[in-house]
Amino acid sequence: MRAYPHAHIFCTQSKNVMIFEVIIDKNYIPLLTMNKMNADIKKVSVVMCTYNGERFLREQLNSILAQDYPLYEIIVQDDRSTDDTWDILKSYCAAHPNLFKIYRNEEQLGFNRNFHTAMMRAKGDMIAISDQDDIWFDNKIRLQVEKIGEADLCFSDYYTDETYTLPLKNYISPRTDFEHIIFYDCTPGHTMLLKTEFLKSIKLWDYTIFYDWWLSVHALMGNGLVKVEKALNWHRHYAGSVTTRVPKKGFFEPVAHPTWQPYVWGYIHRLRLLRKRNFRFFYQYISQHTDAKRLPVPAKLAQLMTSRKPFALLRLCCLCCKYYDRVYPGKPHGISGRIHGFFYPMISAYGNDLFNLEK
Repeated sequence: MRAYPHAHIFCTQSKNVMIFEVIIDKNYIPLLTMNKMNADIKKVSVVMCTYNGERFLREQLNSILAQDYPLYEIIVQDDRSTDDTWDILKSYCAAHPNLFKIYRNEEQLGFNRNFHTAMMRAKGDMIAISDQDDIWFDNKIRLQVEKIGEADLCFSDYYTDETYTLPLKNYISPRTDFEHIIFYDCTPGHTMLLKTEFLKSIKLWDYTIFYDWWLSVHALMGNGLVKVEKALNWHRHYAGSVTTRVPKKGFFEPVAHPTWQPYVWGYIHRLRLLRKRNFRFFYQYISQHTDAKRLPVPAKLAQLMTSRKPFALLRLCCLCCKYYDRVYPGKPHGISGRIHGFFYPMISAYGNDLFNLEK
């Protein structure tokens, strides 16, 4: 589970055999011998997007280079950084010209569109999405390739300790239930490995919906998603990261440690969400594209999320109460779990900023 800050992978070829080896702190370690005739070896494209990431970029790139699975290509697309990010990328490209492909946008795209357009450049069988400031463990790609099977997408558990100090302790294990993911984007892109053909089968993209949530929902509507029940990376949280959010101030706005507020103000926040175009689009799209025979509960939840018919909210609450163990986060149980499930449409709406990308 180590990430190596000073590692380089090299490849030598003899007839139909490719031998991968790594130099870590000047020490030689053989990694993998890959027979080119072996159809089980899948080509993996790593896709990273950058913006002003000079501070932590080298750590992440080095952890990617230290993978114990051979990488087909590393695609990095920079969104008009104003620091030394581009120079760092050029230095890695010069050191690994057959592996790195770097691109710089002519105009700033924003992280959602940047990731989508960068992923569309991939030529491998599978795409591993990378943030610019995390650290991957050296077995990340190999374990996900082994796990994905017939599914469209594979993700994993991860750590979010404030600093990368072993042993890591803040362990995050996201849920895989469609009924939960409908309410919350809990499958972060930095943990994802997906099939390229799956990505390119998605014809409609709305850049006001988080790209990783969009991918997860499509996988669940299609051939499914699977999870490696093991942390495969450390995700960095800091003031400049996309996933660090600051609550707004105001009487109806979320507080740091809510008690009764989600049950009361959550109703008001839900009314606000219903006025958002991307909120209505998201749930109407799921309702229209989910096979109701195969996935009856997610299809019904999505339909009720935007319904304005009389008693629609009550029906939604009752459905969440019935399937509370799939809907509510954590491990709810008993009467308490059902009560939390019943109120979850309001609880999930309280402080919900997943639809704030809408201008």
